[in-house]
Amino acid sequence: MHSVWSDGRQTLEQIVEAGLARGYRYSAVTDHSYGLPVARGVSMARLAQQHREIDALNARHGKRFRLLKGIEANIRSDGSVDMTPEELRQIEIVVAAPHSNLRAAADQTPRMVRAVSTPGVHILGHPRGRRGAARPGITAEWDRVFERAAATRVAVEIDGDPSRQDIDYELARRAAAAGCLFALDSDAHAVAELQYAHTAIAHARLAGIPADRVVNTWPLPKLLAWAAEAWNR
Repeated sequence: MHSVWSDGRQTLEQIVEAGLARGYRYSAVTDHSYGLPVARGVSMARLAQQHREIDALNARHGKRFRLLKGIEANIRSDGSVDMTPEELRQIEIVVAAPHSNLRAAADQTPRMVRAVSTPGVHILGHPRGRRGAARPGITAEWDRVFERAAATRVAVEIDGDPSRQDIDYELARRAAAAGCLFALDSDAHAVAELQYAHTAIAHARLAGIPADRVVNTWPLPKLLAWAAEAWNR
């Protein structure tokens, strides 16, 4: 989800309070990286400031709730992400997502395969980059992408924003058959949008995805252990 640190409308404290109200034990704030200025991407200097605020919130809430330090890194046209390995190591949860060439008809399989092969990446975010009827998003041989994501244990996002629903249950079935892990989320930019997570859950149920394949159903120690694996590719 996103906060006022990039293009969101919720503070970090509001994210924590809303998470507690929904019975969550943790959430990840994944503001946009500096390579996406159109979304007010966060510089590394500002990210350090955000991390200090997160540390203070976590200290205040103790074992009741943990706010994870995340980022939504931008997948460039060649499949690389817009942050260095040293920068990625400062972050607990890295979502890599495409934000360009979303209307191109050309096949972009190599781009997406490279993204899920990148050390330090945990989640492939809104893989197609679709927006309802406005744009169909990326064209790729998705079975190849999912096969690679399963091999690298990069989770595939089911983005519950009603305008995205990306991936949807039909693609999610194929990802599940390939052995993928999943992240189900709201992509919330405001507290009221946290309910979008239910749309993601609906797609996962239609796709027949078992709960143990959904990384954000896991206890926090298991989630963090999985996250640490991202540097062993």
